[in-house]
Amino acid sequence: MWKWLGKQVHQSWLVVWMCVGIIVGVVLGIVLRVNYFASPVWVVFGVVLMVVGYLRPRCVMMVFAVVAGMVLAFGRIASELAGENYVRGLCGYEVVVSGVVEGDPETDENATKLKLGDLRFGEEGMGAAGSIYVTMNENEELAREDKVTLSGEMSDGFGTYVGYMYRPKLVKWERPEPGSWVLKVRNWFAERVRTVVLEPEVRLGLSYLMGLKTGLPDELDENLRIVGLTHIVVASGTHLSILVEVARKIFGKLSRFAGVLFAGVFVVFFMAMVGWTPSIMRAGLMTLLTLVAWYSGREVAAWRLILMVAAVTLMVEPGFVGNMGWQLSFASYAGIMMIGPRVTNFFYGAKRPGLIGGTVIATLSATTMTLPIILYHYGMMSLVSVVANLLILPTLPWVMGLVFVAGVVVGLPGVPMVAGWCATKMLDYHMMVVGWFAGMREFVVEVPRYQWWVFGTYIIIGLTSIVLSIVYKSKSMIEYKHE
Repeated sequence: MWKWLGKQVHQSWLVVWMCVGIIVGVVLGIVLRVNYFASPVWVVFGVVLMVVGYLRPRCVMMVFAVVAGMVLAFGRIASELAGENYVRGLCGYEVVVSGVVEGDPETDENATKLKLGDLRFGEEGMGAAGSIYVTMNENEELAREDKVTLSGEMSDGFGTYVGYMYRPKLVKWERPEPGSWVLKVRNWFAERVRTVVLEPEVRLGLSYLMGLKTGLPDELDENLRIVGLTHIVVASGTHLSILVEVARKIFGKLSRFAGVLFAGVFVVFFMAMVGWTPSIMRAGLMTLLTLVAWYSGREVAAWRLILMVAAVTLMVEPGFVGNMGWQLSFASYAGIMMIGPRVTNFFYGAKRPGLIGGTVIATLSATTMTLPIILYHYGMMSLVSVVANLLILPTLPWVMGLVFVAGVVVGLPGVPMVAGWCATKMLDYHMMVVGWFAGMREFVVEVPRYQWWVFGTYIIIGLTSIVLSIVYKSKSMIEYKHE
């Protein structure tokens, strides 16, 4: 036992175990409301533990790494809980709050819904961590990064929000100058697309290309949720993988470095354009790390990437752990990268599946891993969602490309009409598929929402994955002996 504890290990294992400690610490800190690690002394203590472990990488130091991660997470949680407790004390009272609009407000025919962060309360400007959810009168002029002051009653928050305000009065509204040039470019290009692609198809197209969900029809939004296709209108790994492939095919012809460089630039620009949502942060960090590993020729295990990116994003915003977008993003990636290869080996062995086979396996793997999360939050899941994904996902790059081309060619004689017509028809196809499958209510499984037992499905998924691996290895050994 003591001999094993003194065995030397690679420093990367200490990083992995620190990430485990951070994830466990965030979950425990939120559930148990651990708020007594706010002092900077604890941060220093956690850093010292990691430095000691890194200088003397032994198995026993992995325990130090876990403790260091948990201490850092508890320290991060403490500030969040202090802000949350302050806002909760204001619930039921009329308050004046100032803040910055985070993400793009969603405006429909009834109201404008937005997330307000960088909170300041009262005339003194008392700051508080966290963000509040606001439903206010329709206002299509509000945009991301606007500074607003609201007056109204504060209510209890939900999910990752520390508070909620319903129909507050807009006291002050200010747009920062000169503002983000990325947003200006995005809005300029979106207006060009709107001149050639028809409504309401253009709203779906812009949500694909730029993550703009503003004005997405309520019926379409509901249908996407029923069919299990909400991920296609939330900018995430699917969209980034398309951008990376385009960059590598175009600039990869110059050199390997040029392909990686421009792919990275595309990813960072897209992240800045969409905003720092949980899903895009996960997808962006994962994509950038994968690009670096590919360029350096190193193969990094998918589970390590998942742990590292999860730890980083949770240190940035601990509330992500309860965010459905963050959960779905990691679950779908884990399904594709960890479950997918086992299913592929079971059915194809050493061979590579074709386009249809690969798409089916990836879709099944991602859908399987996200099923418990969807059932927990929505209480429903369509049994035909896999078929709908298979009909939509292979055409998604083409639709994004057509929408992009439609915006680029505006001003050329005759070309914009053709590009806009093609983009509109492809988007019509997507809306038709979503509407048709959403109408098959007999294939919708419904359970009560927020039932923890649905996560027991992961036990079945894990055991099935282990069995597939064992069967594949057994078949491989039998074939090797016969040879």
